[in-house]
Amino acid sequence: MPTTATMSGNTATAASNSGGTAAAPGSAKGQALPLVPFVRASYQNRQATGIQKSAQLTTQVQDQGNNDIPAYGYMRALVLVVAATGGSGTSVTAAEDGPFNVLQNIFLTEPNGAVIAQFNSGYDLFLANKWGGYRPQGNADPRASAAYSGVSGTTGNFQFVLRIPVEINERDALGSLPNQNSASAFKLRFQYNNLASVYGTAPATTAPTVTTTVYLESWDQPSENSAGQNNQVVPPAMNTTQFWTPQVINYNAGFQTLRLTRLGNWIRNLIFINRRNSGTRANGDADWPDPLSLFLDARPMDVLAKSVWKEQMAQRGLSGSPGSADAANGLDNGVYVYDFTHDFDGALGHEPRNLWLGTLGSERLEIQGTFANAGTLTVLTNDVAIAGNVWS
Repeated sequence: MPTTATMSGNTATAASNSGGTAAAPGSAKGQALPLVPFVRASYQNRQATGIQKSAQLTTQVQDQGNNDIPAYGYMRALVLVVAATGGSGTSVTAAEDGPFNVLQNIFLTEPNGAVIAQFNSGYDLFLANKWGGYRPQGNADPRASAAYSGVSGTTGNFQFVLRIPVEINERDALGSLPNQNSASAFKLRFQYNNLASVYGTAPATTAPTVTTTVYLESWDQPSENSAGQNNQVVPPAMNTTQFWTPQVINYNAGFQTLRLTRLGNWIRNLIFINRRNSGTRANGDADWPDPLSLFLDARPMDVLAKSVWKEQMAQRGLSGSPGSADAANGLDNGVYVYDFTHDFDGALGHEPRNLWLGTLGSERLEIQGTFANAGTLTVLTNDVAIAGNVWS
């Protein structure tokens, strides 16, 4: 299993100040005041990383290198602003996963090289943004963003914004990672996909140039005290780290028992993306088992009829009517989300962590059901390695 992020800078010393209570300067003898919570003592910061990668799309996948993330405070997320410009043509259409799949093989790695987040496709990252519980219900779908422009039918141009999440919960900054050593940098790597994968019908005259600009969202390092009170100077349970990891399973038609292999931590989310072989997610949706059963060590956890599962996703992750498939604030063809994050108010995210599924590497987590055709199932597992008490 990947290791949690390594402390850097002076955070080891700071951690000793984060627990218990301390008497405020000038307070009465024996009187103790609680620590000021980290999110109140700190400030949110956003800054340019200096990473901006441009390339005209071609018939080839183009690697954009391994890029250092600048050191600053406690990292919350990386913001990717992706814009395709300069294209021209007629009757241009997006591929089923476009335009998000213009990004490929996205990796965020720790200074020690361990992978924090891996997304085989920008479409997978899109799903993590939409269903991961990082934004309020109704505002999480990148297609519903004011910054989103779908593929133009006359140019092939588009724009979208995606975040690579590091922080788990904005309410208390759980999961924000120390990023204070310039000599030991976090790294971002990604590729640009080929024209045929991004477009159903590509721009015939001029292929767009895609530019990705990366911003860093962080928490500042708080001072040790302010206004006569001691501050919590590191995020709670510091070095608690969430991961996003893909597992790709090829299966045959008929009744299948498929084993999920990403175990050993606390699971927040499971996102299933089903595609029929030589087909689409729409075909994969038609092929999805009805019902599908989820087992942990042969113990049945849930039996999900397809209609009930879709209703559950709509209630937890969307605002208003689910709308059309693959549209803003709608369900997505072939995508089924099983979350452990709805215990705050019934919607996804900002959870107090009571529903997280604790697992051991020796256990068996499996799904069972009858698939109508042979296909490929991508399982995105969002799990958490905890480094302290995350329930206090």
